[in-house]
Amino acid sequence: MKDFIAKFTRGKFSILFLILFVALLYTVLNNGVMPLVMSIVKSDAFFEKEAEEEQLGRIENKTPRIGYALSHCKDAVKDEGDLSDAAQFLDEKSEAWALGNRHYIIRSTVRIIDQDKGQVDRLFACKVRMIADNEADPNSWSILGVDFNEPSN
Repeated sequence: MKDFIAKFTRGKFSILFLILFVALLYTVLNNGVMPLVMSIVKSDAFFEKEAEEEQLGRIENKTPRIGYALSHCKDAVKDEGDLSDAAQFLDEKSEAWALGNRHYIIRSTVRIIDQDKGQVDRLFACKVRMIADNEADPNSWSILGVDFNEPSN
């Protein structure tokens, strides 16, 4: 076997065999591997189907789903911000955005009492996802992140 390989690698036809080998690899790749890869890419294997169709962007009307999302955000802010019981959430200043696939961003304001400044309004935002079908159930929601801003001067 070594003699066979040595004969073709050292002979005057070695460049020709190299070119034929590269052409064979190109043909196998182009006609065998790439059609398989393209059929996998065109399939639905990499696409996550949305659970339901919904309007993306800012949500103007306050739907019950957004009310539940805001309620869970307030609970998360209470836990993260170490708020006292005197903190007052200003729900009328809340805004919501639908990101698709049951992901929402909720932004609102909480009024707290600072010993130095008196009443201070602080903004908070959170990203939530509804992971089950019962929007009233707290276990149907997942808090993905909370941002609790420092008070503005």
